[in-house]
Amino acid sequence: MTALARKVAAINPPLRHPGPDIQPRVSAVATRLVPVRIPLDGTQPVEAAICAAFAGRSGFVELAELRCETLDYVVPAPSERADRLAWYSAPQRPSGAARIPQGYASVGVHRGRGMIHCHGIWELANGHKALGHLLGMDTLPEAGQVLSGFAFASAAFDRLPDLETNFELFTARGQDMDAPQAVCLTLRPNEDIPTACMTLCARLGWQSARVIGLGSLNGAGFADGGIMRDHISEFLVQRGAAGPDHAEIAVTVVDSAGDVFGGTLVTGQGCVSVTAEIVLLGES
Repeated sequence: MTALARKVAAINPPLRHPGPDIQPRVSAVATRLVPVRIPLDGTQPVEAAICAAFAGRSGFVELAELRCETLDYVVPAPSERADRLAWYSAPQRPSGAARIPQGYASVGVHRGRGMIHCHGIWELANGHKALGHLLGMDTLPEAGQVLSGFAFASAAFDRLPDLETNFELFTARGQDMDAPQAVCLTLRPNEDIPTACMTLCARLGWQSARVIGLGSLNGAGFADGGIMRDHISEFLVQRGAAGPDHAEIAVTVVDSAGDVFGGTLVTGQGCVSVTAEIVLLGES
């Protein structure tokens, strides 16, 4: 993107969460990757199977055409408490089998135990298509499938209490490595995702990186002129690429009314609402 594009105004004013602003606003760890194979035997929920394979390590898994016997999820909703700006709906438990055409899961650690944070697109038995936050411990995959993921060699998604938002959030932690293959990245409220990706590519000297991940947006502007105005939302990166002077990050996002939006984020109009967990995969 050009310098002019970076000056585009955000869709919404900056959010003011109940707690104090926490520094740093962007946490990033450059790391190498270790492949992880995740067999699904049909007896373990998705989260349990992934965490068993990662064995205490952090990383990520991309889901594609995953068949599930049961699937539970939530969508973003207004908070019933004054000390949070957003929360989740009651669990959605559709009957019948389901399929996940696309999803992304951050794999991290909470109080010494593995856990995942997963957003995805699902196709339900009744033909309905939905987007949301997967309840991985209540979602049972069909047996005989294998997922592939990558563990971080020197980074972690560590879930910690967050005084700013009053959530418990994954935070990127660890030590930078030489000749990294990836960047484990978390962003705080009001940080612009395209700008952060470009900045990190420039810092690492990467001319091109693939962008994957999930999070929430404080409104969003898309390259085709579309706008999502809600600050209560959840998104999935469907495809993304970035370099020192460009970012084309296509997302699908659901708001608190259940409306789904999608498109390529305009730089300056992809600002975080609560959090974003992003992985940059170096291509050069």
